Formats: sequence, structure tokens, C-alpha cells
Amino acid sequence: MSRPLVTLDRVDVVLAGVLVLREVTFALRAGEGVAVLGENGSGKSTFLRLLRGEVWPAPSTSSPGRRHFHAADGPSESFIGVREKLALVAPEAQDAYVRRDWDLPVEAAIRAGFFDALWPSEAATPAQTARVREVAEALGIPHLLARSTLELSRGEGRRVLLARALVSRPDALLLDEACDGLDPGARQGFLALVAAALRGGTAVVMSTHRPEEILPGMRVLRVESGRIVPVPAASGSESGSGSESESESESESESESESESASASASASASASASPPHTARASDRADRAAPIAFQLSSATVLVAGRAVLADLDWTIRAGERWSVVGQNGAGKSTLLRLLAGEEQPARGWVERLGLGPRAGADDLRGRIGVVSPELQARHRFDALGEAVVLSGFAGSIGLAVSASPAQVARARSVAERLRITALLERHIQTLSYGELRKLLLARALAPGPEALLLDEPLAGLDPGARAWVQSLLEEVSRQGPAIVAVSHHADELPHGGIGIRLERGRLVREG
Repeated sequence: MSRPLVTLDRVDVVLAGVLVLREVTFALRAGEGVAVLGENGSGKSTFLRLLRGEVWPAPSTSSPGRRHFHAADGPSESFIGVREKLALVAPEAQDAYVRRDWDLPVEAAIRAGFFDALWPSEAATPAQTARVREVAEALGIPHLLARSTLELSRGEGRRVLLARALVSRPDALLLDEACDGLDPGARQGFLALVAAALRGGTAVVMSTHRPEEILPGMRVLRVESGRIVPVPAASGSESGSGSESESESESESESESESESASASASASASASASPPHTARASDRADRAAPIAFQLSSATVLVAGRAVLADLDWTIRAGERWSVVGQNGAGKSTLLRLLAGEEQPARGWVERLGLGPRAGADDLRGRIGVVSPELQARHRFDALGEAVVLSGFAGSIGLAVSASPAQVARARSVAERLRITALLERHIQTLSYGELRKLLLARALAPGPEALLLDEPLAGLDPGARAWVQSLLEEVSRQGPAIVAVSHHADELPHGGIGIRLERGRLVREG
């Protein structure tokens, strides 16, 4: 057998007084692949952090609770000299750049991997510069090296994080929902690179809610109520939702010719006009006389002098459900920020909810519900879940003013519909990524908004939660709000909606 990297012997983990993992016995060995499944809040992310030494085993009266890191000089309970060889790719690391508004070049963010940090601690050496270029080219992102981390799309940022993890040639890659935010081509390229690292002797532990992302030959585990349970090989690739595999298969076949890089190939461009999944032609809309929610006329948005969106003409009416697809970096998140009033056009105009072309984010607070990775990144402070939901009425980050009894009742009603009542009393710093995403969905829905702008709204949710939220959004849309959703997965887009594709900042409609 290959040498061990980390061993756990009946380890418990307690966070904020809650027993998250219990009696975990596990050995991670050099060169092996492990996939970790489980529902939101089951403890998958905590398990990865335990392996890396970011959380400590809890004292236990019933078990030794030992964790050992194995280096050339033998096993040790100390992670010193070992942890930097266990590279973690997790959404929280990507969120840190957004939350701190760090205007850091991508080259420096990748180079920070040599120091097991988010920011490089010293100037680059020629060898480091060459290695950064080598990894960037392998991931198809050399064109991003001079860009700021704050200018990246979610998918671009995820590939930068993988490059940061790989640059120091780690012994193990710990991947926490690492494919979220990647378009189909980028996702395929990402997994191919991880598979190559695995074949080259790097251990890989991957947590995911999508069994189709599991690489061949991986050992599959499931976290259930804090316990690690082996999954029989025959069931390791099965979906937890029944229809998930079919939906994902549809999405992959529809997009199989998309390029993984921003410089799309000719064949990818030829297939880019294919209809997104679950869509209907615009001419089939049930009510063409519905009030206009958003209207764009020749709208162009510049970011750092670059036209991210160009000459957009688009009308969105109340009650319509729009699905927006496109490659990483196409401008989808910028489009939603434009609708939300967080961006203003350099040329052309946008009218939002009948407030005129000068209306901005402050005018739209409480009238538009937003869910996005960037919003989630700014919710890593100490607050109760109920305060997060109630902040949606003011459209603020944090609860700036006391909520009224009616608002509290509304927030609790929406939480009950989303089946997350228990999260209202939890501190958000103790929540998993998927649990916090559910709270942000409740925050968006609680005020009864006139429009919902959803950027990867179901990322991080387990299959059962995705299906339940989809049915709720369908019910909500029948009550009048317009919905505009962005995703790279078919089962995260509104059913029966109108499909539109964004290509290099321009809209390509169906039909």
C-alpha cells in the first residue's frame, strides 16, 4: 500500500458547541482518489478542513480522537511542515478576495500558493514565474494572468484557485465543490486536469453534490449525520435525486462543443446558439401585455475600460422566467448586476421596475431579490440566520434596523416553505456553504420582490434541496415576479422559461 499522508482514529469535531463529525476513522494515502458525498450540513467541508489541519479533533471521553500527519520523519500530531502540501480549493477562499476587495493580479494570486496564502509574501523568483505560467497554460488561463482577481467571473476565479493549489506540486488536492461555477467545457477541462494530477501521484479528496463529477476509480464515501459511511462501488455513481443524472446529461450533450478557455474555438462558437435547456421560444409567452420589469436599449458596460457587455437590447416582463447561459467570462454576472442597478451603462440606457433610467441599487432595495456568489461572499460575519433573511427587506448586508412583526412573520413563513426554519437560530459562521445559500434564497424571497435575479442560485445545494427550491421558484413566478437566472447546469435553470445565451458580451436569442 502507498504511504499515508493523514490518518484519523475515531475523531470527533465540535464547532460552536455542535458535534459536526463523530468517531471518524480514515486514512488518506499518497496517490489515492476519494469522493465525498452527503447532504447540506452533513459535515463534508469540515471533513476536508480536518484533513488539512484547519480544525482540531475534539476531546472525547469515548475515543482517543487522534489525528496524525505523516512526513519523512514519521507521524506527528502537528501540521507544521505538512499542511502546505495539502492544498485546498474551496469557495470560501474565492470569497475572501471579494470580501476584502483585494485588487490582486491573477499571477500574484496563483503565486501565493507557494506560500500557502492568499497573498504572496515576497517578490517572484524566475523559477516561480515559470511555474505559474506553466500551470496557467495547463488550465487554459494564461490570458488572465495580468487581470485583477476582482474582475474575474466565478468560473474564471475557480480555475485560478486550482492553479494556486497546483503551483506548489502538493501531495494532495482537497476539492470542496470545486466545479461550481464552471461552464461545461471548463468543467470537463478542470476534471481532466485533476485526473492527470491523480494519475501523477497526487492524492485527491473531492466533495461534491454531483456524482457525475466523480473520477473513475475513486473510493466513494458518504457523510451521514457526521459519520463517514463507505458507499458500495455499484452505487457510487448514482444520483441522489432520481432525475438529476438525466438533467445533467441533457446539459452536457447540449454544450459538449463549448471551449474551456475564454478564446472560444470556431466549433464552440457554432454551437453557442443552441437553445438552453428547459426553454420556450419568446413568441410562446403567455402574456405579452404584462408590465415591463426591465428594458435595455443599446446598453454597454465597461469594466476596467473593457466592454464586458455590448449594445444590449432586451425587454423582460413581469412573470417571465429567463434562463441565461454562456461560457465563463461571457458577462452573465455583470448582466445581473446591471439589472440590479449595481452597474450602470457607459452607453445606452436601462429602465428598472418603471423607475426610469437613472434608478440605481438604492432605489431598488427590497423590490428586487438577489442571490449571487458575490453576495454570499459578503455574508461571512457573526449573525443569526434570521437576521440574514430579514436584511432582504432593506436590501442591506446585515440587519441595519429592527424588523417589524410583519416582516419577522414573513421571514419565518418563507423559511418554513424552504424547510430551513432550524437555520434561523444558527450563527451563519457555523453553516455550510449550501446552508448559507438557502438562507440567501429566503432573504431574496421574503420581501415578496417584483423581480428575482439569481446567479448560480442552487450552487452548493444537494439534489433534494435543488428540486424543492426549483418547485418553489416555479410557484413564486406564477405570482408575478420576473425571474432571470444564470447557471451552467440544466437542473438549476427555471423550468418552462425563455432561453437566451450571452456570447462575448452580446445576447443571442432563440429562434
